[in-house]
Amino acid sequence: MLSYLAAALPAEIGSAARLVALQCALRATASGRLHLPAGLLRSLRLNQQPSLWQGLEQTGWLILLPARITDAPCGVTAQLLDAAVLTQAPKRQDRAHAADKALRLISCRALRNLPASDRLTALALVTHLSLCSVQGTIEADRIGRVCAVPPGILAATLDRLVTARVTDWWSYDQGAEDIAWALGPALVEQHANVFAE
Repeated sequence: MLSYLAAALPAEIGSAARLVALQCALRATASGRLHLPAGLLRSLRLNQQPSLWQGLEQTGWLILLPARITDAPCGVTAQLLDAAVLTQAPKRQDRAHAADKALRLISCRALRNLPASDRLTALALVTHLSLCSVQGTIEADRIGRVCAVPPGILAATLDRLVTARVTDWWSYDQGAEDIAWALGPALVEQHANVFAE
């Protein structure tokens, strides 16, 4: 889903909006309607940023629905406008399960107070690991595109993840232009618990 969002959303849509878009895409019904409760938005730590929604609306990816039309409780209700998003996973139940896993990962103690770009980068790194592995490799331009992190800032983002013990180490292979990393102690157990379910 992160790769789909990297292709579907313009480069100027930042990491925070991509975290919201990920939850929207994974929680949408078969018709593209979704409701994100206020508590979920608080868990994302992005609920006080209306500019995130405006950016997603301006790109034509979704439209917010007024509360008086939806009669929904507190939170945000929207309609996805990109039909391709619903073909990214086989079943809605699988998408909802993935949304919960992603939310738990980015809300873990080690990540919850980091900037959205760091949380999204950590999520992208974890999703690019095989189930039994804590080390991975990904193309540097791909991780930057997926997380909306410019090349000049990616190293600082990865350094902050090392400082937070989210990653143990990272390196850049100039020949292959790949980033290699290992999960740090703060996420090894989280990775095992969340992705082994």
